[in-house]
Amino acid sequence: MSTPLVWVPATRGHELALDGTVLRCRKSDGRVLRSVPRAVRASAAGERLAELGERLLRHEEECRSTAESWLLGGVPVPAALLARVWPDPGWRSVLEHLVVVVGGRTGLLTEVTGEGRTVLAGQDGGALTPPAGPVSLPHPVLLPDAEKWRELLGAREAAQGIPQLAREVHDRPVAVDAAATGLDDYAGGEFAELRHATARAARYGFVMRGGFAMVRIAEGGAVLEARYWLGSDDPGLPAETGRLLWVDASERPVALGGVGPVAWSEGVRMAELIHAGRTTDER
Repeated sequence: MSTPLVWVPATRGHELALDGTVLRCRKSDGRVLRSVPRAVRASAAGERLAELGERLLRHEEECRSTAESWLLGGVPVPAALLARVWPDPGWRSVLEHLVVVVGGRTGLLTEVTGEGRTVLAGQDGGALTPPAGPVSLPHPVLLPDAEKWRELLGAREAAQGIPQLAREVHDRPVAVDAAATGLDDYAGGEFAELRHATARAARYGFVMRGGFAMVRIAEGGAVLEARYWLGSDDPGLPAETGRLLWVDASERPVALGGVGPVAWSEGVRMAELIHAGRTTDER
């Protein structure tokens, strides 16, 4: 159920409201305008609401980033924590409709009570109410029936706040050299300027350090870091991508045969997203 907009006077004959994080304007006769006139946006009320909208955007981004870290962290989230954040619209928009596991039951998260009890939608659409307990966010590479959950999500005309079911997954090829400590499938991608590659990494939420784009994954009680070489020269100079590798907590390269399914999938996903922006003959 949508929350009614709260309209506040802005300029003579105009009122403003925040629709989520979007500024809306209406005339005194109740007619909502397609855009906000410049003078109304520059009013005291307009500036206050615009600043609030920016703060809400930053808050939503923090919620998404935290929830995605839970997806990659492999650690169940305490039910009490979800109960505290669920009433917040920013948090609820991120958490609602994620596939979660609670007390051995798997379903789309639809509700969290103040006591930490979750309500899930099962694959048949029926409601599941497992006992209060830690909530796990399974990575899609670990969901053998991910397509069925996508179908349920579509049937409910719902969307997920972070890419879980829509996330690209990559399985380790059977023919991979298990003793190798790096993958060269995404090496040799040329960028006209290094900053183009690093900007693409930042766009998808990857951290840059020492010339590498990185993503950290916790799996099976161990933390691995996938690293994809982009370059460490002048940001304005041409760059060419290098090897994708995984390192352990001691910064030691891990043999490909020892990389778990989540770490492998996330490392290859990172490399593919960045490599796709390379300079090509058609561009």
